[in-house]
Amino acid sequence: MLYFASREMNCIAALICLMVLTAAGCGGENSSNTPELLIPVTGTVLLDGEPLGGTAVKFLPYGETKGKGGFAITDAAGKFNAQDYSMAEGIEPGVYNVTFSKIAQPDGSPIPEGQSAADVGALEILPTHLTSINPDNMKYMLTVESEPISIDYELSSKR
Repeated sequence: MLYFASREMNCIAALICLMVLTAAGCGGENSSNTPELLIPVTGTVLLDGEPLGGTAVKFLPYGETKGKGGFAITDAAGKFNAQDYSMAEGIEPGVYNVTFSKIAQPDGSPIPEGQSAADVGALEILPTHLTSINPDNMKYMLTVESEPISIDYELSSKR
């Protein structure tokens, strides 16, 4: 046992040991919110043949799929890389219903930097058959297994 000359130093040493032991017991094997297995999912979103930039792509767990799903935002070329909600790249294996959302000003122009959607009266500009889950239309389903996926969504503004 290690002893210090003063009682204060012994108390400080004991406190440091207690803090180290307490910190070592926190967490567990995977203390972050990141799932253990994430599969890369990349792709492109087109609307009526044109790249659909600035669009949210949501992967919503379907049926027996566990986890929270994932999301992506398309770039100007309509390309995306999916992330899970811990912000790690990829999504967990499972079956997902995929929805799309693009918010813009009433005239269709993007929301100016530094302003919120509410500030400019922004609206959803995509038709509801693309933005909502419809059990009668399971066209946009994605099954993620163990291999990386690259998928292109060719959406139509017409039902």
